Order: sequence, then C-alpha cells, then structure tokens
Amino acid sequence: MRDAIVYGYDWEGASTTVRIALAMARAGGKVLHCDSVSSVIRRQDRRLHSLEPNLYTFRPRILASRLNRYPGMPRMQGAAVARQILGHAQALGLNNPVFVYAWMGPLLAPICQAMKARGCLLVHAHTHYLEGMEDEHVGQSDLTLVISRPAFHRLRARWGGKTLFIPDAVNLRPFRGLRAGPEDAPSMLAGVPRPRLGYAGANAHDHLNKRVLRELLERHPEWHFVSFQWRPSVFGMTPAVPLPNAHLLPWQAAEPFARCVAAFDIGFMPYDCSNVVLYNNPPMKLWDYFALGLPVVATPLIHLRDYEGLVYLGETAPGLEKAVEAALAEPRDSPLREKRKERAEKHSVEALGRLLNEILG
Repeated sequence: MRDAIVYGYDWEGASTTVRIALAMARAGGKVLHCDSVSSVIRRQDRRLHSLEPNLYTFRPRILASRLNRYPGMPRMQGAAVARQILGHAQALGLNNPVFVYAWMGPLLAPICQAMKARGCLLVHAHTHYLEGMEDEHVGQSDLTLVISRPAFHRLRARWGGKTLFIPDAVNLRPFRGLRAGPEDAPSMLAGVPRPRLGYAGANAHDHLNKRVLRELLERHPEWHFVSFQWRPSVFGMTPAVPLPNAHLLPWQAAEPFARCVAAFDIGFMPYDCSNVVLYNNPPMKLWDYFALGLPVVATPLIHLRDYEGLVYLGETAPGLEKAVEAALAEPRDSPLREKRKERAEKHSVEALGRLLNEILG
C-alpha cells in the first residue's frame, strides 16, 4: 500500500476519511491524517502524534476561518496549511504519498496545488451525497472515490472513468469479541430500561425524523430511545425529542461506545427521508449494528434496499411500530444475526484497505 496524506474531518468523528486512513495504514502504508483546521487562538491540541502503527494525526492551524471571505486570504491560509502538512510528511518520511481529501471549501485550490507540485496523486473522497457542490472538488482530483451509489452514477456520467465506487467501511476491532446482550449494559446505560432502541450516533436533532420518532415513543412509553451527543451544541444536553423515554448519552471512545451498542435491544435509524442528503447517503451506523448481529429498524433509505431480510423497515410511526415489534421478537439464535456479522466483515476497514491497495497500488 502506498503512503498517504488524508485531509478530512476530526478523528473522533469516525468519518469516511478517518476510515480510509485506518484502511490504508492497516494495509501497510504510512498515513498522515489531518484533522479539520483550527484557528491559532483556539486551545486545541495540534501536535503530531501516533494513533496506531503507521498512522499519525495532527490539526493544521490557520488565522481564522472567517478571514476566508476576503480576497486573497483563502490562498494565503491554504498555502500555510499545505506547508504544515508537507513539513510533517517529510518528517515522517512518507514515500510518494497520495493526497486524499474530502471537503475543503475555499482552501481546496491552494492546498491541492501544493500537493500536486509535490507530485502527489490527488484522490477526492466523495463522502456525502451533495447536489451542485462537488464539481470543483472532483474536478481538482486525479481520481474520485464515491461511497453513495446515487452520487456515483451522477458523477460517473459527468466525469467518466476518474470516478470509482467504493463500499463504506467500519472499524470492527472494538466490536470483535463482544457478545450482544442488553442485560450486560455498561454503567452509563444500566439505568435505561429495556427494550432499548439505540441510535449509534450523534446529531439526532439534525438527522432523525423527530415527528415520527416522537409519535412512536408516545405510542409506546415502555420503549426507550437512546442516542449520543457528539459535542456541545445549540441543543445542549437534550435528547432528540422531549420525552421521558428518550435518553442522551455523552459521546464515548471506541471501546466503551461498542459496549453501549452491544447493550441495545435493536439498532434504530429513523432517518428523515425528506432530507435528500440523508436519503441518498449510506447509513454508516448500519455496520456498527451488523458487527454485533443486532436486529436493525430503519426508515427506507436508498442504500438499505440491498439488505432486504436483514433490516426491518417502516416509513410512518405505525410502520416503524410493526418493524420494532418484529425486531424485538427476533430470536437470539436467529441465523439472521450471523448473516449480519458476515456482511459487516465485508465492510471492514481491512477489506477496504485491500481494495484501495488494488486501486492505488
């Protein structure tokens, strides 16, 4: 596997670019991951440090994002970020690295130009379904990797063979060896009664159909919905809906997070299908549930059509009610649970690393 510089989102968010960085490092490449940029006045850890063998991360600094609205500032700040990245790449001894990037906004052109001058292959990781916002990012690239099938077909028609489809992936290491069992809940979840309908993610306020979720929980006060808070937000520490059977946990590191998911009765993804981005993007949480064999209940996103028989679908509150009842009735020894685990292994970061090795060499 070639060495790589991966410019993406915050490491703790476990985004697609984070998983690509993991995949390439575990396939044998040396990888420098760059967190999203930070202002010099913010007190955030920006030091280069090792995450696991072959994998390093740091946070580039700029003066301030708001300055990018002024002429010339994106180029100046982008060039400064590129110098920081290339300095760390040289210190780590990266050999002919590819440059993998997601969304960079106004810093795109100067950073990509600097990497191109270094001789890096530019690889755009198209991590989200976006409409009318990706052409500049794809256009800069030598190769674009897409995880959303609708986005792939649209971009393929526009950009041809430089666009390739890759499956979404998950880091299965925290889940391997865990036994799914709601009765073995970690302390932070032990006070939440069963059955637990768990959403293995944050941003529930933004991503879920709160109207349908509220109606479902009002119909069944004995069902308890659990989600996580990523970081302090305008919503504060409040659950997605203001009901006594809706619970919010603080965000966890990978291992305690996996133990929480293992203590869910079902994996729950009542996404808002009216949101075109959510509707067309693969739900990354699916693999957290499948890694443990958990029954999954969800609204009918496009990508879930490939998992008929492994996911229980519902569109309205009554439809989700029937889906939850069926999921809760699924036997613990059902063969469906092993089938879900098998599908998850095909979407591991190790499997993605093997594929990227074939693509990038």
